[in-house]
Amino acid sequence: MADAACVPGDLASPAVGFVGLGVMGGPMAANLASAGLDVVAFDVDDASLARCAAHSGVRPAASPAAVASACGTVFTCLPSEGAVRTVYWGESGILSGARPGLVTCECSTISPELSEDLAGRMADAGLRHIETVLIGRRSQAESGQIFFIVSGDRAVADAVAPLLAVMGREWRYLGANGAASRVKLLQNALGYISAIATTEILALARASGVDPVAFAALVNEAGGIGGSTYFREHAEDVALGRDSGSGRLRIAAKDMHLVMELAEASGLPLPVLADVDAMFAEAVAGGFAEDEYTATWRVMEARAGRRLFGR
Repeated sequence: MADAACVPGDLASPAVGFVGLGVMGGPMAANLASAGLDVVAFDVDDASLARCAAHSGVRPAASPAAVASACGTVFTCLPSEGAVRTVYWGESGILSGARPGLVTCECSTISPELSEDLAGRMADAGLRHIETVLIGRRSQAESGQIFFIVSGDRAVADAVAPLLAVMGREWRYLGANGAASRVKLLQNALGYISAIATTEILALARASGVDPVAFAALVNEAGGIGGSTYFREHAEDVALGRDSGSGRLRIAAKDMHLVMELAEASGLPLPVLADVDAMFAEAVAGGFAEDEYTATWRVMEARAGRRLFGR
């Protein structure tokens, strides 16, 4: 059982809050409860909240404000920048219910500008905020093997470390608020580049008479330069045109939009990133927003006007 004294913030209320109980947030909150912590949770989706509240040690709350008023530390793991703004400073948001000494930890993938703005608003209210941005997949959230990249006040980061240890395998401190968001966007962009490259190569394999499933197996077995985490975990599923348990395509499109904001601010010519962004935007426009982000193969088939994936 985790020691309640490890919880930073208002120690008179040692419960840990969690807002956003989706693919990643739900398992993270459950792991905190499994470690013996009192978890107060909220999600706008009633089904997600009910699933999480089914775990012993998780108490459902009526709003982010209610979570903040009951807890010394609150984690948020949200799907969009709009959701972050609503959860923190919207009606019944965290700021409206925060107790003195509250620590908030933002796990979402957002722009560094929003992260800095959020930290500033929290500081103006006498509260403390850090980024605890996560790198990992659903299976890692479930097994407590997330890697966290952390930025903000180092003393607060160190105080939150025992909670991160419950949900993840390791964390790395990067500096002031905004730093973790920049690194997360760059990391995600590498993965999405790999996703589109994998889709194109598998399509080319089939079009040129190479069995794409056998090709995927060979690349993974050989361990050569063509391999990647994405290829190893998803290439066979893409080749077969089936779901692979990955995140929503709309989330990938959102992330790539944020990456392109970084790219435009840099003034660098980055045509590969622009093409990947365009592919995800086309997928959303084509009605695939709620599909898995591996489903860009559907866009590839639409462009080609023929079947390229599946048996």
